[in-house]
Amino acid sequence: MTKVFKAQMMGIAVGLIAIISTAAWADTPAPADIAQEDAYLDVLPNFEIPDDVQPIPGAVNEEFRNCRANWPTEYELSQKGPEARALRDIYGLVRVRNVIEKQDCGCASKVANWEDVEAVAVALRAQHNVQRLNWKQTKAIAEEAAKLTGIAEAMCGGSF
Repeated sequence: MTKVFKAQMMGIAVGLIAIISTAAWADTPAPADIAQEDAYLDVLPNFEIPDDVQPIPGAVNEEFRNCRANWPTEYELSQKGPEARALRDIYGLVRVRNVIEKQDCGCASKVANWEDVEAVAVALRAQHNVQRLNWKQTKAIAEEAAKLTGIAEAMCGGSF
């Protein structure tokens, strides 16, 4: 019975070591300064979100997918590759901010300028000291874009 007990304890110990090792590898230290964490948002121009989101009078909502003819070449190229997800996250934030700031629900606002995306990407690469961004480094950007997309859809009266 002691051999069985020892074998079970060894199994539990090996399992715990594996779990702890995995957690240690997965953890990325957060910056001590929260302002540093949000520094990438300073690259984009600031705008104020209205307290009471109202539909834009006379707005004609054009879904982004219908604006494909106007997509920047770089956005088309960002659909694949090592930074694909990160660049799409940034692009999503830039374009939704355009719509809210300009109060325009058409393709002119929903198709963002790629230079703005690249400016944020450059700032993030420097902040994280990496050559290529991944989804972990743009997770907060994607979350912010999702929140703002809800506001933009309310303003535009339809799907983004």
